[in-house]
Amino acid sequence: MKLFQFIGMLCMFFLIMVIGVSCKEQLVPGQTFGKEDEATEEAGAESDSGGRKVTFACWNTQTFFDAQCDGTEYTEFQRPEKWTAAMYSKRLDSLCEVMTALNPDIMVLEEIENESVVQDIANRFAGSSWDKKKSWQYAGFAKKPGTAIGCAVFSRLELSALKVHSLDIRLYETKQPASRPLMELGIKCDDKDFTLFVCHWKSKSGGEEETEIWRDWQESVLARRLCELQSYRIPVVVCGDFNRNAEDFIIIPRKNDGVNMVFRGMGGQRAEASSPWITSAGTVKKDNGSYFYKDSWERIDNIFSCGDIKVSRFQAVAMPPFADEEGKPVSYKMYNESGYSDHLPLKCILTF
Repeated sequence: MKLFQFIGMLCMFFLIMVIGVSCKEQLVPGQTFGKEDEATEEAGAESDSGGRKVTFACWNTQTFFDAQCDGTEYTEFQRPEKWTAAMYSKRLDSLCEVMTALNPDIMVLEEIENESVVQDIANRFAGSSWDKKKSWQYAGFAKKPGTAIGCAVFSRLELSALKVHSLDIRLYETKQPASRPLMELGIKCDDKDFTLFVCHWKSKSGGEEETEIWRDWQESVLARRLCELQSYRIPVVVCGDFNRNAEDFIIIPRKNDGVNMVFRGMGGQRAEASSPWITSAGTVKKDNGSYFYKDSWERIDNIFSCGDIKVSRFQAVAMPPFADEEGKPVSYKMYNESGYSDHLPLKCILTF
């Protein structure tokens, strides 16, 4: 078995600092929480318990490609007569509209093509506000070379030590499919930092059972790194699109009360985390989810917490215009340039 962990420059990543990355609407109180939780405080403001409080959002943007053909895009985005610069610009405006509506301190985006898209997002927001406390000054991007899409992070808090962890499995007759690396960043918040992992696991395309082995391998990479961090007692948030329902992870009772999810690694490694989708009794909290497929909700997007960090006010944000009247995501359709994404964004408050 060959399992390689690529850190830093071994996989393509892009870390930029953007000054004044904001927009006028971000100075308006947040629209997705009640007044007591509006994101008008300084990022990392002290909570009532004396810890730090940060608003956090995570969203699969649904195949977000720019208008430059590099040859790695999905086929429909390689045809200039079907995917134009004007169409990309319009969709970029829609993405920024969602980011403004959510208005989190930290915004994670999956299925972003490249660092050029990250820069274009930054340019859309640049110059509208000089209040650094209200602007996303930092951004990071990670992607495996030669693949179509990666993940991006925008933050009002300083990002540090971006790493990527990738798979190279050569055990089976079937070739390992293209996969996104595990993205790791430090979030600096005065004297109370935490580590963020961004995941986008193998899709179920090709069959759920047939592809589960690759999600298991991606889980093992995450579990290994979480076990390494446990000895340092570092608070950790793990977010992204896992292409696995929250209730399909292993769920075990805690020592005192409630339940934890288990990430399984090699050699019996196990790392425990909490999921806001799951109640203390081990059942699903919400009637809805983040992804609607074949007339049923799936909870494949998640925000896990490990250690001394708490997720509260968690929700799959189902509001117009990126959700319809029934609260279902309004997916993007190229043929008429309408919609946003086939996933709902997740939003919560982190307290640590």
